Amino acid sequence: MKKSLSLKILIHLLIIVSWLGIMFLLIEKEGLIQFRTGEPSFRKTIPKDIVLDVWKGIYIKDRWIGYVHTMLGHDKETNNKGYIVHSFSYLRFKMFNKLTGLTINTLQKLDSEYRLIDFVVKISGTTNIIIKGERLGKKIFLDIHHNRNIYSKVFEAGDDFFLEQSILSIYRGKGLRLGDSYTLTILNPLTVSTEKIKLKVVDKDKDTTVMETKFAGLTSRSWINKNGLIVREETPNGWVMKLESEEKVNEHLRQSKGSAVDILKETSVHPTGKIAHPRQVKSLTIKVTGIDKNTFSLDGTRQKFLDNEKDTVKISSIFVDPEKAMKLPCNRAELSKFLEPSPWIDCQDSNIKAKAAEIINGERNSWLAAKKISGWVYKNVHKTFSPGIPIATSVLVNRKGDCNEHTVLFIALARACGIPAEMCAGLVYINDGFYYHAWPKVYVGKWVHLDPTFGQPVADATHFELISGDFSKQAGIAVAIGKIQIEILETEN
Repeated sequence: MKKSLSLKILIHLLIIVSWLGIMFLLIEKEGLIQFRTGEPSFRKTIPKDIVLDVWKGIYIKDRWIGYVHTMLGHDKETNNKGYIVHSFSYLRFKMFNKLTGLTINTLQKLDSEYRLIDFVVKISGTTNIIIKGERLGKKIFLDIHHNRNIYSKVFEAGDDFFLEQSILSIYRGKGLRLGDSYTLTILNPLTVSTEKIKLKVVDKDKDTTVMETKFAGLTSRSWINKNGLIVREETPNGWVMKLESEEKVNEHLRQSKGSAVDILKETSVHPTGKIAHPRQVKSLTIKVTGIDKNTFSLDGTRQKFLDNEKDTVKISSIFVDPEKAMKLPCNRAELSKFLEPSPWIDCQDSNIKAKAAEIINGERNSWLAAKKISGWVYKNVHKTFSPGIPIATSVLVNRKGDCNEHTVLFIALARACGIPAEMCAGLVYINDGFYYHAWPKVYVGKWVHLDPTFGQPVADATHFELISGDFSKQAGIAVAIGKIQIEILETEN
């Protein structure tokens, strides 16, 4: 029982990442960063004397979990010729009977035409990441700060790079007609890249305009009153953000100390049937219902649909003959994207490269090298509750964490050696049910799944993959939470 609890402690973070994805979807109109793309602009309707102070409560399945507070006013440092937008978002939840908080704090300076001058986005509480950006001519210079590490990126933004979501959230309802649609480009902090956001008026009467928003694979709907103020937003999986008073928000904060949402209880999947020895399972057949099969990678290298109509999936652990494994380094062009660095998987860092070379010690067999890396990560990263979105170099220094820390470090070390590697996210069976989890896979002549968190050179077949990709992809799992149902049909050890 103690071992099962410790494994649960290691798998919670995927939920936080998916929650972050939903938070960015809901608050993108409250202060994220927009790049103009030539689409029609709402800016003409914005008055010069705008002042904003709005509070909104955030709910999941009718339970209060947090709030957003947005303020906008003139910038006194520019003699009221510019504007300041400040948006503060807070989520409160329980993790192993302990209250935990997550905040997204955004501050932007705009010029008199509402174009961005600079901004800061800080994600903290369960993680500590600061994203700073500044417009200089036609370029946006971005720095991501995580612990003592800085990741820099430059965007070509054209003449009109600006942030106006919080302004749109008040005034965009005016003059909009049924069927009007817009495509904008904003910064997604999970990918540290620009992504399209699509908005469309899907319903309208004399008092209310309903706007549908699609961003990063997630969808929400916004109800805008006749004054142009968003009074309510909803996502299909039960998230709601609605207009509330500051007094109401403070009341919820006091009450939630004893009634906060428990992550594991709210997100675990308790199947029909049980698995006696999950870490030994080499083949698992399940029936999966409640999710869109086209949204997730349910049919892949190690899991196959046996019957699409009956929703049955067979998952099989894939083993490797070392004699047939690819030699290092991998030079196949189609796999190059699985060797590239990212803000979170900084495989080109000199310390990562040095440690990777030390671990494999000249090994050129890709599978044997991958096993060495997996074993080293398992033995040298302390298993502990670590609420944060990790960067591989930080994990290498701190050497502690849960499934995402183990996974990003493994992938960075593998890529540094020339082994194509990618992050997988989905469900794994522990003790009494399936829990959301992350683990890596490597290409060594074929794709093979490992789990350095559990110390498995080959991941057992209870690892049910939903999505492949980094944290931005993991956020898409949010649409499955609370909906997926599993029936265990057959297991083979």
